[in-house]
Amino acid sequence: MRNLFRKPWFTGTLIIGLMLIVFFLNLWIMSMKLTFPYQNNNFWQLAANLSVGNFANIYGFIFMLLFYISILPILLSGLSFIRKSNWGFMSGIIYFLVFESLFIIFQSIFGYLSIFSLILVIINFVLIVGMFVFLIFRKVSLQQSKALIKSEKEVKLTETKIPLFVLLIDVIAILVLISTFVVPVYSMVEGNTIYYAILVNVLFFGDTRLEVLIYFLGNFALFLGMLMYFANCISNYFYDKDAFVKKSKNLVTLSFTITLMFFLMGLVMNIVHTLNGVVAQTFAFIPMSLIIGLIFVFSIFLGKFNAFNKVVNKEFKLKYPRIEPLVYVILMTAVSAVLLLLYVIKIEITSTGYTSNVNLTGIDILRDYANLDPGYRMVAFALVVMLIAIGITLVVAIAAYLAKYRHFNSMVRAAAGVNIFFVFILGISGYYFQIGQQIDQTVILGIFDYYGIGVPAALDYEYAIRTDAIYALIASVFILVIMIMRKAFDRDELSLLDANLQVSGDPAGGGSGSGASSHEISEDTFNMFDPCPGFTELDSKVDAFMKDIEERRTNQKTETTLNELVNFIVEYARNSRLHLSYTPEDIATFVAGLGASKLSILQGMSGTGKTSLPKIFSEAIFGNCEIIEVESSWKDKNELLGYYNEFSMKYTPKKFTLALYKAALNQDIFTFILLDEMNLSRIEYYFSDFLSLMENEEGHREIKLINIKLARSENGESTNYLALDEGHTLKVPDNVWFIGTANRDESTFVISDKVYDRAHTMNFTKRAPKVRNYANPMPKQYYNYETINQLFLNAKANGDFDAEQNEVIKGVEMLLSPFNISFGNRILKQIEDFVNIYKACFPEEDVEKEAVEKILLSKVVAKLEVKTIDDKEKLEMAFEKLGLGQCVDFIKRLDSE
Repeated sequence: MRNLFRKPWFTGTLIIGLMLIVFFLNLWIMSMKLTFPYQNNNFWQLAANLSVGNFANIYGFIFMLLFYISILPILLSGLSFIRKSNWGFMSGIIYFLVFESLFIIFQSIFGYLSIFSLILVIINFVLIVGMFVFLIFRKVSLQQSKALIKSEKEVKLTETKIPLFVLLIDVIAILVLISTFVVPVYSMVEGNTIYYAILVNVLFFGDTRLEVLIYFLGNFALFLGMLMYFANCISNYFYDKDAFVKKSKNLVTLSFTITLMFFLMGLVMNIVHTLNGVVAQTFAFIPMSLIIGLIFVFSIFLGKFNAFNKVVNKEFKLKYPRIEPLVYVILMTAVSAVLLLLYVIKIEITSTGYTSNVNLTGIDILRDYANLDPGYRMVAFALVVMLIAIGITLVVAIAAYLAKYRHFNSMVRAAAGVNIFFVFILGISGYYFQIGQQIDQTVILGIFDYYGIGVPAALDYEYAIRTDAIYALIASVFILVIMIMRKAFDRDELSLLDANLQVSGDPAGGGSGSGASSHEISEDTFNMFDPCPGFTELDSKVDAFMKDIEERRTNQKTETTLNELVNFIVEYARNSRLHLSYTPEDIATFVAGLGASKLSILQGMSGTGKTSLPKIFSEAIFGNCEIIEVESSWKDKNELLGYYNEFSMKYTPKKFTLALYKAALNQDIFTFILLDEMNLSRIEYYFSDFLSLMENEEGHREIKLINIKLARSENGESTNYLALDEGHTLKVPDNVWFIGTANRDESTFVISDKVYDRAHTMNFTKRAPKVRNYANPMPKQYYNYETINQLFLNAKANGDFDAEQNEVIKGVEMLLSPFNISFGNRILKQIEDFVNIYKACFPEEDVEKEAVEKILLSKVVAKLEVKTIDDKEKLEMAFEKLGLGQCVDFIKRLDSE
């Protein structure tokens, strides 16, 4: 399942699925009946009666339009799915987030949604959060799917569009601040008219209400200060964009503070007037909501800006923090918000033959607090403070995540603590009233009377007060326990990254890490730190490796020849438990290919012994054969080498890298690294670096795993990994040969000339005959790397084959020149090495022409597969004149195919 989340198609399918669920839930919500006075209407009926002109009808018509428009982001998401991008998904998530927010605004203004409709809205919010989480997974998987072969270059901040977008955000923030002068702080009913407390009325209509006048003056002063600060930001935009972005962060933060004060002002005045028996409401949440959305957008660009921040080492790519803690905070916030729907206070009166109850949800308490006892007003006050607190902490946590803030986990801890605190307070509130029920029983009777429930005059009634809020507390504690078990609070990963830069003496990190805080982090956090446990495990086995080599040397073969090696492999395979059938010519071809190139490709139909050949070869000579299963999704070298996590500061090597590392620790052992079905993905994508390494001489082949130094830290001492140079570079040892098996069907990619030119190719065109005569298994013989390599060197040095003067090669080159098939010095050298080694495998036989034909067929003539041959018969006759029967058969197969 974890691997599925790395597939863009899977996460994209999940997002579209959740989007469709939200779409149909919205259809359900809009089709449900509203509450009084529209209990006989739904949104569609309100929209149909738009001519009535009520606000509710206008809202219904707006919701109808927005619902039909919501089909568009679903289609855009489908387009993004096809084009392997994320912009359509993001637009859909934002659209549905705004759509659900409008339901909340509608409920806040009119209160016409039923409880079940609100529950569906909350479910939609949770599903939208799920979409966002899957979008993060999709973004990461798409980034990993792209071929990152091109070298990265440093991008200066001035070369990006970040400052321009930040400037646009600043302008919008100022416009939102201006809106605080025209949006009513609150409204109330006075006689037969409705009074709107709008700040601008102080200037144009002479509004002299004291609270409005005072707040206008304060707001105006703050606004003037913000304009001056905005002018300061603008000046920095033209000559210091780095300072401009940093100042813009303060501007957005101050804008949020001002709109929050505006909201609190409206909320307080709404409460005061309601307690005085006046019908009032506030619209002050509108500017604050706009700024919150702006904060999220700004945080995204702030996160991009942090990637260019000079505090971060250039070798690190700053990524988003782990999203799991944020998901927990969102869940906790949702649980806290559910208190509005739970029965915070449940009152039950019982008497002989009589039972009655009043159940007050959080929404009921907030709606009717003015008519309830002061004790219940305290609960309403706690609910209001809770909603403000959890809303602010959630905004801060999301903004910290989007901004890649280094203390993101600290924000998460604070948000979790705030949620737990308020849920605890409200969870025990019911028990508080239960304890105090004997203090004033008339309060209880008054509540029943307010809700129109008559209580008998009998004196023997009993009553009980309970609460369902305790369930929310249990749910929050459960989430908290999961967070602790999942170690969501363990460490602040970005802070540790910064501390690691300082401790390691990185110039961008502030030198050697002087200062108390850096010293504490160094000793407490990095005393026992292993950035690559996989390498450590192999290092710990060095003694075992040495002991294993000593045991192999007891069967070592020293005085030997290539002919003896070939015959030994043939007999060993025949008499092995698998009874494999290989001719001396097959093994000699394989051995000669190993001597000619460090990369061999064994291709042909399945079941012909491609994988078995290197396995049985390495088994017979006491070598190592590490099999790497190639996957179709491989797109870059990281699929072979592994990944470095900048936050955990750990490198996770892949099986291929571990095989190379192990070979580097055992350089006496002849080693195959077998890429099984290597053309399931494009070889040039994931193996390009190693194709280039083939150009280097032995001893100069190395691959840089990452751009930082890896070293174990143990008790304050740094220990280098044994097989790494400078802590980041792995030399490809000389005792390693890369073997690739390749099937040729519709599920695989065509192997390019770039790969063929650097590799020796061996074709398996038919299955081997069944072995019928075999003996007991033969003992293995230890051919170490030096022994086999010396056999190759001697064969090349003592060989007398000159490829440039060979008449057959010249003839083939002339025949293939009309097809634009030629070969350079690299292939010519491989041909020469192959023939000399093949001849050394049969010292008593004249096999030169056979060897020449084998190597020409695999390296040169095989390229005719992708060419158009007008006169195949003429070409066949020409090859027959050269005596190349295998090439003639190959051309005939092309004709039949």
